[in-house]
Amino acid sequence: MCGIAGIVSPGRLAASLTASVERMCAALHHRGPDGTGTYVADGIALGHARLAIIDLSKTGQQPMTNEDGSLHLVVNGEIYNYRQLRADLQARGHSFRSHSDSEVVLHLYEEQGDDCLQHLEGMFALALWDAPRRRLLLARDRFGIKPLYVGQQGGALYFASELVALGRGGGAAAEIDPQAVYAYLALSYVPAPLSIFRNVQKLLPAERAVWANGQLLRHIYWTPESVHVPSRRAEAAEALAERLEASVHGHLVSDVPVAAFLSGGVDSSTVVAMAQRHAKMQTFCVSFPDSGLDEAPIARAVASHLGTQHHEVALKLDPVALLSQAVAFMDEPFADSSALPTFAICQAAREVAKVVLSGDGGDEVFGGYTGRYRVAALQAALPRPGHIASVLRRVPPWRSGRRSALPTMLELASLPDVERFVAERQISTAQERSALFGTPQQGEAEQRLREIPSRAIRQAGEWHPVHRALWIDIATSLPDDMLTKVDRMSMAHGLEVRVPLLDHQLVEFALSLPPAWLVSPWPVEGKRLLRDVAGPLLPRGILNRPKQGFCVPLNDWLNRHFLSMF
Repeated sequence: MCGIAGIVSPGRLAASLTASVERMCAALHHRGPDGTGTYVADGIALGHARLAIIDLSKTGQQPMTNEDGSLHLVVNGEIYNYRQLRADLQARGHSFRSHSDSEVVLHLYEEQGDDCLQHLEGMFALALWDAPRRRLLLARDRFGIKPLYVGQQGGALYFASELVALGRGGGAAAEIDPQAVYAYLALSYVPAPLSIFRNVQKLLPAERAVWANGQLLRHIYWTPESVHVPSRRAEAAEALAERLEASVHGHLVSDVPVAAFLSGGVDSSTVVAMAQRHAKMQTFCVSFPDSGLDEAPIARAVASHLGTQHHEVALKLDPVALLSQAVAFMDEPFADSSALPTFAICQAAREVAKVVLSGDGGDEVFGGYTGRYRVAALQAALPRPGHIASVLRRVPPWRSGRRSALPTMLELASLPDVERFVAERQISTAQERSALFGTPQQGEAEQRLREIPSRAIRQAGEWHPVHRALWIDIATSLPDDMLTKVDRMSMAHGLEVRVPLLDHQLVEFALSLPPAWLVSPWPVEGKRLLRDVAGPLLPRGILNRPKQGFCVPLNDWLNRHFLSMF
């Protein structure tokens, strides 16, 4: 795991680029404290801040170049299938200078050009400079696990893993984008491709961008395809278990020890159970004493059952100090309060390990947000959900306003996907946003807000409503909120977090399952087929717990610590 940065500026001499790219790398030091490297020539500068995980020797340093020095590469991330790719490339006559996973990208590009991305299994953001063609290839992994910002300024292109590095290199004029602010007020994060600055954008998940002749051309290189799924549920559970174990095993590739976060929930517990079959795992959980939110006893029971070497750290947090520390690494406005305990857990985990596995992505892939996906199941099951909601509002017990969840879900089920996206996720109403933002541009801003899910909806237009709801989350809030939070809070401490549940073949399998094997229109827990797999692996009763998000005692913190500041 690392940080990458660079500049393409035709006509600018190497001497003037060197200081800029070095400043960019310095801003990314927390992402890669194990070393810094640059490649600079007239018109081009690449920079890399390294967190050494695979090939710890100097041969694994970046930027990397191919045999004849025509290609130069920087990568942030891990390529989990690099050994298979390397063997195939060696059979084709390619020679390697290192044992790094990143070097396979150079030789794949020599063979396949931009299509090399289709063969990479992993999490990555990369930049490859093709010197003879004066051409830069930028790309981000399929799920946006690793970030990549791109800015254009004065005829030059700037890119970096974090927005702060663009600013240090001169590629981000500090001009706030009002559309980004408006989206933040609605969603609690700035959604891609927007950034908080006008002249900077995020690459989307599964997007490649090519800079040539002063133009940036962007293209989505992957969307999920339907795959064969066994027709019997028991056989499908076996097939899912095989895919889960293959993904987890692949995510264990490393030249340093790999640990795992363990909350006691179905996602992290399943990942740890699969990993324990291949390595003696250290597991890690954090307890919040006296908070009422402590999952440590559950995690302890799972760890004991699985036989892991378990670490439990009690955190008594100073919320004021924690907030000031965590916000410094967020780049942009970000209001997901779970970033705070994530920051604290990653800080403590770095004392134990350099790499950890996580269960992130399980909710979006397997249907864990029962309310949201139950709405989609209701949309598919009922012909006129809005009419049923209006009838229920007239009779007890819903007429009094109590027990209103079902009518509300039915009302949401009657909305078009775009409107439901806003209604389910907004943290403020349109009227409140108007009061905060001003009314003249509100119409345009509301329209831009609705464009955020549109690409995902178009890709999934003919899918079952449950599959479409899953994909909308996978393509939007997962990378822009959940994975952004994990990336920034872990890399603040030089910790690599891997997410085995976001293997693209596993996701394609999940999105091909019958919707009823994921979530029900009735009030029962989601992740139904994943629970079939996890049940035999975990202690009895673990799967019967109600879902508990990763949260902090926010109301208490506000009352005790923050409100007095105003």
